Amino acid sequence: MSDLSFDKFITKLKKQYEYLQDGGTIYRQQTAKLSLEVALKVRKVTLFLDPDESERIVSNYLSDYDQERKNDVSKMLRMIAKSIYLEKTTPDEVKEYVNNKMKNKAILKRQKK
Repeated sequence: MSDLSFDKFITKLKKQYEYLQDGGTIYRQQTAKLSLEVALKVRKVTLFLDPDESERIVSNYLSDYDQERKNDVSKMLRMIAKSIYLEKTTPDEVKEYVNNKMKNKAILKRQKK
Protein backbone atom coordinates (compact mmCIF):
# COMPACT_ATOMS: atom_id res chain seq x y z
CA MET A 1 0.00 0.00 0.00
CA SER A 2 2.99 2.29 0.50
CA ASP A 3 3.54 2.43 -3.25
CA LEU A 4 0.54 4.62 -4.01
CA SER A 5 1.63 7.34 -6.41
CA PHE A 6 1.97 10.75 -4.84
CA ASP A 7 2.14 12.32 -8.32
CA LYS A 8 -1.18 10.72 -9.26
CA PHE A 9 -2.65 11.96 -5.96
CA ILE A 10 -1.57 15.53 -6.68
CA THR A 11 -2.79 15.30 -10.28
CA LYS A 12 -6.24 14.18 -9.11
CA LEU A 13 -6.38 16.95 -6.49
CA LYS A 14 -5.45 19.52 -9.14
CA LYS A 15 -8.11 18.16 -11.50
CA GLN A 16 -10.69 18.39 -8.72
CA TYR A 17 -9.67 22.00 -8.06
CA GLU A 18 -9.82 22.89 -11.77
CA TYR A 19 -13.18 21.18 -12.14
CA LEU A 20 -14.58 23.23 -9.25
CA GLN A 21 -13.19 26.45 -10.74
CA ASP A 22 -15.75 26.04 -13.49
CA GLY A 23 -19.03 26.26 -11.59
CA GLY A 24 -18.20 24.99 -8.11
CA THR A 25 -19.11 27.04 -5.07
CA ILE A 26 -16.48 29.26 -3.50
CA TYR A 27 -16.57 27.02 -0.42
CA ARG A 28 -15.82 23.87 -2.47
CA GLN A 29 -13.12 25.67 -4.46
CA GLN A 30 -11.43 26.71 -1.22
CA THR A 31 -11.75 23.17 0.16
CA ALA A 32 -10.02 21.79 -2.95
CA LYS A 33 -7.28 24.41 -2.71
CA LEU A 34 -6.66 23.66 0.97
CA SER A 35 -6.64 19.91 0.24
CA LEU A 36 -3.93 20.43 -2.35
CA GLU A 37 -1.90 22.58 0.05
CA VAL A 38 -2.08 20.00 2.85
CA ALA A 39 -1.18 17.15 0.48
CA LEU A 40 1.87 19.03 -0.79
CA LYS A 41 3.07 19.49 2.79
CA VAL A 42 2.46 15.89 3.89
CA ARG A 43 3.63 14.17 0.66
CA LYS A 44 2.25 10.71 1.63
CA VAL A 45 -0.94 9.32 0.14
CA THR A 46 -1.43 6.40 2.53
CA LEU A 47 -1.78 8.65 5.58
CA PHE A 48 -5.07 9.94 4.18
CA LEU A 49 -6.63 6.48 3.84
CA ASP A 50 -7.32 6.31 7.57
CA PRO A 51 -10.14 8.70 8.58
CA ASP A 52 -8.73 9.47 12.04
CA GLU A 53 -5.21 10.04 10.75
CA SER A 54 -6.50 12.22 7.92
CA GLU A 55 -8.49 14.36 10.37
CA ARG A 56 -5.51 14.66 12.71
CA ILE A 57 -3.18 15.76 9.91
CA VAL A 58 -5.65 18.28 8.52
CA SER A 59 -6.31 19.69 11.99
CA ASN A 60 -2.57 20.18 12.52
CA TYR A 61 -2.09 22.02 9.24
CA LEU A 62 -5.34 23.97 9.27
CA SER A 63 -5.58 24.84 12.95
CA ASP A 64 -7.02 28.31 12.23
CA TYR A 65 -10.03 26.92 10.32
CA ASP A 66 -13.38 25.80 11.73
CA GLN A 67 -14.15 22.12 12.29
CA GLU A 68 -16.52 21.90 9.33
CA ARG A 69 -13.80 23.06 6.94
CA LYS A 70 -11.28 20.66 8.46
CA ASN A 71 -13.75 17.79 8.07
CA ASP A 72 -14.43 18.67 4.43
CA VAL A 73 -10.73 18.93 3.57
CA SER A 74 -10.03 15.65 5.33
CA LYS A 75 -12.90 13.98 3.47
CA MET A 76 -11.71 15.26 0.08
CA LEU A 77 -8.17 14.02 0.71
CA ARG A 78 -9.48 10.66 1.90
CA MET A 79 -11.84 10.27 -1.06
CA ILE A 80 -9.09 10.90 -3.61
CA ALA A 81 -6.55 8.73 -1.76
CA LYS A 82 -9.13 5.94 -1.66
CA SER A 83 -9.81 6.24 -5.39
CA ILE A 84 -6.09 5.79 -6.09
CA TYR A 85 -5.95 2.83 -3.72
CA LEU A 86 -8.94 1.19 -5.43
CA GLU A 87 -7.47 1.79 -8.90
CA LYS A 88 -4.30 0.05 -7.77
CA THR A 89 -5.87 -2.88 -5.92
CA THR A 90 -8.98 -3.71 -7.95
CA PRO A 91 -8.39 -6.76 -10.17
CA ASP A 92 -8.51 -6.15 -13.93
CA GLU A 93 -11.43 -8.58 -14.29
CA VAL A 94 -13.53 -6.48 -11.94
CA LYS A 95 -12.59 -3.26 -13.76
CA GLU A 96 -13.55 -4.85 -17.09
CA TYR A 97 -16.86 -6.08 -15.67
CA VAL A 98 -17.72 -2.61 -14.35
CA ASN A 99 -16.74 -0.94 -17.63
CA ASN A 100 -18.98 -3.35 -19.58
CA LYS A 101 -21.89 -2.69 -17.22
CA MET A 102 -21.42 1.07 -17.61
CA LYS A 103 -21.33 0.78 -21.41
CA ASN A 104 -24.52 -1.29 -21.41
CA LYS A 105 -26.21 1.22 -19.13
CA ALA A 106 -25.25 4.09 -21.48
CA ILE A 107 -26.62 2.18 -24.48
CA LEU A 108 -29.92 1.55 -22.69
CA LYS A 109 -30.25 5.23 -21.76
CA ARG A 110 -29.74 6.28 -25.41
CA GLN A 111 -32.32 3.73 -26.59
CA LYS A 112 -34.94 5.09 -24.17
CA LYS A 113 -34.70 8.61 -25.61
